[in-house]
Amino acid sequence: MWIAAGMVLASIPSTASLAAFPGANGRIAFVRSSDGQSDIWVVSAVNGATARRTDTPRRNESMPDWSADGTRIVYTRCGFGKLANCDIWRMAADGSNVTRLTNTPTVQETWPAWSPDGTKIAFTSNADDSFQDIWVMDADGSNQDRLTAPGAFDAFPEWSPDGSRIAFSSDRAAVDDIWVMDPDGSDPVRLTAGPRPDERPDWSPDGAHLVFARNGDIWVMDADGQNEVKLADTRQDEFAPAYSPNGNRITCSRRANDGRIGVWVMHSDGTVRVQRTFGKLDFFPDWQPA
Repeated sequence: MWIAAGMVLASIPSTASLAAFPGANGRIAFVRSSDGQSDIWVVSAVNGATARRTDTPRRNESMPDWSADGTRIVYTRCGFGKLANCDIWRMAADGSNVTRLTNTPTVQETWPAWSPDGTKIAFTSNADDSFQDIWVMDADGSNQDRLTAPGAFDAFPEWSPDGSRIAFSSDRAAVDDIWVMDPDGSDPVRLTAGPRPDERPDWSPDGAHLVFARNGDIWVMDADGQNEVKLADTRQDEFAPAYSPNGNRITCSRRANDGRIGVWVMHSDGTVRVQRTFGKLDFFPDWQPA
């Protein structure tokens, strides 16, 4: 699988990986595609009030991920075009103090994820492998190291709340499955086994469960891969799930019959679903620990 920068606008991919660190429920960061570009926005899960956080002309800003203390967002900024460069950036929760963390004109670096202690950022890069690998760097962008071996699609990293494991998607054994590994890339363990793609894992804030997308539905399983449960069987395509910091809710993107995509919130058992954003293309939600 290959996900290019320009596809953020052209055809919304069904995967991403974001954090669910413990805490009270703050606002949900998400991506809104409008007026020819994509930007980071936030929305209240209580009343649906939205606010814009980025607006960089001729750039696509996407894939937001909250730090565990809820004060910073790491995200991807891409140029236009299918093979445009993508780099990892960081900003404060209010959109200020924007800082570029990577600067690689010929490489796509995407899908960043904070470590629980805020000292590391995992991300996806095609620097050594056109299929993409998972890398890790210090929070200032230094000391970049590749965690997964070339030759397979490894992407969408997500640190467990205690920092002991990283969940990710990989096609190294078959069509995309959910795997976990140690933070140094050792001891990879396959948790799901097709035949449909399992994508975009997110840990519950207590580390006991993983939520993920499978074939347009949201599923939950134990952190060891046991007890898979489909939360609902909807007519609409649902993807990019993320737990709330208190663990009682899950947010996700849902594609309506007319092609519009909104951010939705539901109870963690899949009941009581409420739409919270109403743009044309709103996707990749991540919940702020407050």
